[in-house]
Amino acid sequence: MKRREALKHIGLTAGFVIATPSLISLLQSCTSNSETWVPQFFSEEQGIVIKNIVDVILPKTDTPSATEVNVPEFMDTYINEIMDIKDQDRIKVAFDGLITLIKTDYNDNLSKVTEDNYKHLLDNYMLLDQPPTPETEPMTTSGLLNQFKWMSINAYKISETVGETVLAYDPVPGSYFCGDLNELTGGRSWSL
Repeated sequence: MKRREALKHIGLTAGFVIATPSLISLLQSCTSNSETWVPQFFSEEQGIVIKNIVDVILPKTDTPSATEVNVPEFMDTYINEIMDIKDQDRIKVAFDGLITLIKTDYNDNLSKVTEDNYKHLLDNYMLLDQPPTPETEPMTTSGLLNQFKWMSINAYKISETVGETVLAYDPVPGSYFCGDLNELTGGRSWSL
């Protein structure tokens, strides 16, 4: 029995040692300046589009926008380093179709496509009532936009800035509080 437990612990330790460099690079890559960001997975055109799409999905209000907390950088790194090759290829093909759609419907110069154009794009092509496409078929534009929405929201919620300034944050958890939860958190969700 002890040998089995020892082998299990050795396996877990090896897994952590192997995974640590990729996790550190994933976290470090998302702290760059968004103006100087050079995409790893996306092309330059796709980088422009993804920045604008995530800012339409999560705009600046009394909270920071998606680009202010480096959501596009995180998405680019996540797709590049975590997703498998088949999913990456599906996203590339669907994203190329999205770029073609934007250029034909709005403007050939992607830097001149307005925020209203992106809102129109999301309103018309991000359809929620469509069933997801099987992994053996190409991803639709609607599927791609919904994937971006899901990834944007998740990346936004786990970012350090949002976790410490927008959500309820207690750097030293463990204090006990008897009373109303809304009073303790100010009506916000916990970041940890």
